[in-house]
Amino acid sequence: MERINEGNTRIYFEGIGYTLYKKIKNKEYKVIKVLKDDQRSYVALLDIDGNFYVYKEPREKNRRKWQRFLSIFRGSESRREFENIKKINLLGFNTAKPYLAIEVRNGLACVDSYFVSSYIEGQDGSVLYIDRILKELKNIHSLGYLHGDSHVANFMVGNSCVYIIDTKFMKNKYGKFGEVFELIYLEESCGIDIDYDKSSVYYKIAMIFKRYLLWLGDFKKKIRGKK
Repeated sequence: MERINEGNTRIYFEGIGYTLYKKIKNKEYKVIKVLKDDQRSYVALLDIDGNFYVYKEPREKNRRKWQRFLSIFRGSESRREFENIKKINLLGFNTAKPYLAIEVRNGLACVDSYFVSSYIEGQDGSVLYIDRILKELKNIHSLGYLHGDSHVANFMVGNSCVYIIDTKFMKNKYGKFGEVFELIYLEESCGIDIDYDKSSVYYKIAMIFKRYLLWLGDFKKKIRGKK
């Protein structure tokens, strides 16, 4: 990953990334489709010189004061996503190709950012492809990693492979418990039973802990409601 500073803007890029930065800065693109547009984030499919790219702007994290403070030490959400996707590619998993991450800084803190990656052609993750998605998740676990957000929609399915998207990909520091939690979450997100060991002590303890977290969340909501 290369870096160029232009005033208060830090440009992190690989390959054609810097060219994409110039095109976006000069508004030399066409918005093909807005994929998400809310207070949390803006995601759009862009056409630049006849090629498709995904543009992501983490609005909420760009605005939060605590996130801005943390960016002094760990960089912006967009830069971390760039590094994360690059790591996934290097490990041999299928995901988008990272091209560009932009950070706009005020002093040491990042106050705005965006990320640009390649466009993945495929089908959205759904129950129709759950066997293939489950196999890919177990493959991730077998190499000592966690997806980080194993909702079925955070996978895409191509003709010959499953792609990992919207991930907080990380080393598994929680062992079998980490794996089971991801399998439970995947199962709940697709609404059908999936094939994994539900007789193990890890599963039983994970379910107890999950119920506790749900109870704790409901309890906190009730407390806030009484204030």
